Amino acid sequence: IKLTVREQKRLVQLVDVFRPPSVYVKHVCYVNFTQYNISQPIYVNMVRDPVERVISWYYYVRAPWYFVERKQAFPELPLPSSKWLRKDYETCVMSGDKECQYKDGDERPDFAQLTEFFCGQDPKCTGFNTEFAMQKAKENVERHYAVVGILEEMNMTLTVLEHYVPRFFKGAKYLYWNEMKRFSKVNKNIYKPKVLDKVKEFVRKNFTREMEFYDFCRQRLHRQYAALKLPPGEMNSIHTAT
Repeated sequence: IKLTVREQKRLVQLVDVFRPPSVYVKHVCYVNFTQYNISQPIYVNMVRDPVERVISWYYYVRAPWYFVERKQAFPELPLPSSKWLRKDYETCVMSGDKECQYKDGDERPDFAQLTEFFCGQDPKCTGFNTEFAMQKAKENVERHYAVVGILEEMNMTLTVLEHYVPRFFKGAKYLYWNEMKRFSKVNKNIYKPKVLDKVKEFVRKNFTREMEFYDFCRQRLHRQYAALKLPPGEMNSIHTAT
């Protein structure tokens, strides 16, 4: 997700040669195209509750199909131990396991940090739950992201996307809900158990700036929806795509 200057230039050049309308999707921290004298693309993204996100990731990397695919892609990587695979999130948190301790400024090997993606490529963006990463992430969202959707508010997200980026998202809500049965099987992890609310709240105390950034994105989405001045009930209605 972090790129060297050379890798950033390669990414910018790659996206720049796409013939519009084109879409590029990748887990990568924000890159400022203009610093390489290339027009900025339309940035969109999605966020979810930061604690729910780390729990999802915790069990995602323990799903059998995940590490099998990793082994196929990177044969030199060792397979995880059975002890690590069986370790549940609640035990990980309450036992003080380093994997589930979220300390300010830590450089984490997982995707625990929402703000890092939006903060960008600056090394100072890497520290977990830092003031710098949060403020820079907010600034980049306001300046460079057309829409940042909220997973927990899918109808509002799709409605805003349809109106703010219609060339790419017109009819998205109709497609999403009518293909839900097929889409719901994609990346669904049957090995993810429920985590107690008290454990989530315990963890959430260390996600102060991550939660502030998430709430910032949520409020921004609400303002974008309000600015559309749509009729009551429009968000929950589904129109046939044309």
